[in-house]
Amino acid sequence: MVDSTGRRSSPPAPQSTANCSSGRPSTRINTASSGSPPCTWSSGWRRWSGGECLGRSRGGFTTKLHLAADGRCRPLALVPTPGHYGDGPQLERVLDHVSVPRTGVGRPRTRPDHVLADKAYTSRKKRRYLRRRGISHTIPERLDQQRHRRNRGSRGGRPTGFDNERYKKRNTVERAVNRLKGFRAVATRYEKRAHIYLGTVTLAALMIWLRT
Repeated sequence: MVDSTGRRSSPPAPQSTANCSSGRPSTRINTASSGSPPCTWSSGWRRWSGGECLGRSRGGFTTKLHLAADGRCRPLALVPTPGHYGDGPQLERVLDHVSVPRTGVGRPRTRPDHVLADKAYTSRKKRRYLRRRGISHTIPERLDQQRHRRNRGSRGGRPTGFDNERYKKRNTVERAVNRLKGFRAVATRYEKRAHIYLGTVTLAALMIWLRT
């Protein structure tokens, strides 16, 4: 989740893998993903499935959207992948496409003050990445990771810090996903080409910004 300063400015375009654009000044980021099945009457999907962000998952033949949102449920960064791709490996891509313009002069902010994410992003590699960038985070630890750390004793390292009250605010990104899926063309993918679908999602995100 990303909290903004609340200052009024022109609504920025959410960032995507193809186009970096702007958001509002932010302090915290929340990440999540959402699957969107293609239209059932679409034909020729096998020809495009290799490089058009389409893949088989438990929900069927889908496209998954990974996103970061601010405290007012507004998307800040969008990364589409095939439906069978995991959430954790996309954390770096999502955060790399966050660029928030400052209210005054200076370069856009690309490093949030805090990140809220679920257990899909709890690996040591992800935590090292966030520490290397100087980003504090609240991510719960899986039970198997806790057991493994305790079994190793002093070699297992210290427990990860977790603020339960702060983590409750992570639901804003789920509400951002719900807002995006309020657009039928986002909830059900009708486009064969990935860049056209990404344009549709970006337009929906812009409309969310204009309404809030």
